[in-house]
Amino acid sequence: MFNYSLSGKDIDFKTIEKLVFEYVCKLGQMIIKYLLKWCDKQLMLSRDKKVYRHKGYKKTCIKTIMGPVEFKRVVYEHTDENGNNEFIYLLDEYLNLETIGFMSTNLVEKVIGNATNVSYRKTAKNITEMTGQSISHTAAWNVTQELGKRIVAEEKKKVEKYYNGELNGKKEVKVLFEEADGLWINMQGKDRPKKSNSCKREIKLAVTYEGWEKKNEKTARYILHNKRAVAGFMDAEGFNDLRDANIAEEYNVDKIEVKVVGGDGADWIKHGIDEQRTYFQLDRYHISESVIRNVYDKKEAKRILKMLNTGKEDKAIERIRELMYECGGEEDKVKKLQALETYLENNKEGLRLYKERDEIKLPELPEGLEYRNMGTAEHNICDILKLRMKGNKTSWSISGANNLAKILAVKASGNLYQTIDGLMSSVVPEKFAEKFVEVIKNASYKAEKAKKSAVYPVRQGGMPFNGCALTEGMKVVRRFIDGKAITDLV
Repeated sequence: MFNYSLSGKDIDFKTIEKLVFEYVCKLGQMIIKYLLKWCDKQLMLSRDKKVYRHKGYKKTCIKTIMGPVEFKRVVYEHTDENGNNEFIYLLDEYLNLETIGFMSTNLVEKVIGNATNVSYRKTAKNITEMTGQSISHTAAWNVTQELGKRIVAEEKKKVEKYYNGELNGKKEVKVLFEEADGLWINMQGKDRPKKSNSCKREIKLAVTYEGWEKKNEKTARYILHNKRAVAGFMDAEGFNDLRDANIAEEYNVDKIEVKVVGGDGADWIKHGIDEQRTYFQLDRYHISESVIRNVYDKKEAKRILKMLNTGKEDKAIERIRELMYECGGEEDKVKKLQALETYLENNKEGLRLYKERDEIKLPELPEGLEYRNMGTAEHNICDILKLRMKGNKTSWSISGANNLAKILAVKASGNLYQTIDGLMSSVVPEKFAEKFVEVIKNASYKAEKAKKSAVYPVRQGGMPFNGCALTEGMKVVRRFIDGKAITDLV
């Protein structure tokens, strides 16, 4: 098992740890291989021979967190309902071996968990270092794309159910908040916009939540309660359908008395705002950004912002108009002030904070939740999408960006691993579960005998840490290996 030569000079805890890890991984591969072969044999013996005709064996390999598991499984010829012959694997069907790139669910989770934080090259490096399985950056990309595609397919089903009135969420809340924003990312190749000087496209993000709760009693920091996110490259109507379907899946929409939507005023964000009990609020960050960018006098900018923040929207707009004359008619300044005036007028219904609007009757929130100022859209854009998808001269294809964004939204919703499990169902039937547990519990398998030529002799060296001051950790290592060869330890 160990192709390693040890002596008192080169043994250290790092070496021991690597050897133990290697051994455990190989042992795990052997156990899994044995269980799969045993299961395949049981299915072969118990099948209906008239329905499933044995056609030999085919070699396959499943990549696991312990390394590749290679084995042969039986191929069967089967006649379907339409009289067509097809070849199937009873083992795959019976164990629901739904894999992505022939990877186990556990390995997929490791890959996706890394790919949502770092580049695909870094993901491949991390997986190779952390597990017994070596993968390429292309494999990491393929896994991410396949999972994203499956999420897209599930979203389409969800929207279809929504249109058919089949989504009836059970959770009841009186108030629901939603904030939306877009992220412009660099595109590559044929996916670059054709009729624009820009090489960027906007990917949309929407986040719903039920209110604000303290992160803990010792801090004044707040977090969004029951945050759920959706994202992707979609037109306004399609994205709005997905937003509504996502809400209808979880909530009893008839019980929602107030829904407040926050954003920068883009048409796709305000889509559906005219619905009863739905109100729009212009994001405070974008208000401040627009005023500071377009008002040439910084003191006047502060005055206008103060007016807007104290419910004096009309006075603020009037002051902007006055500045158009006071600037002496300078074209550049006038254009910017006009742009600001138009922006505020088009979003006038959302200028005042939702808590200060007479037309919004806010019900009492559940215990532990509070009403606070909205304005998390920019923060969510950064945390969910921007940190992973923008910077370092990164560019994307539409499908590549869309698939990753879907995964990032699921992760932000706290459902990443649940989603992976749901899309890669692999439940062991009760018929085999008992045997599987028994084998795992009583795993006493010896390593397969390797060729003598492939094994280096193991030398019994001197006791490490001899003749020197010992730390507690060194003492533990000495007691562990005292009087034993490394082969005795395994």
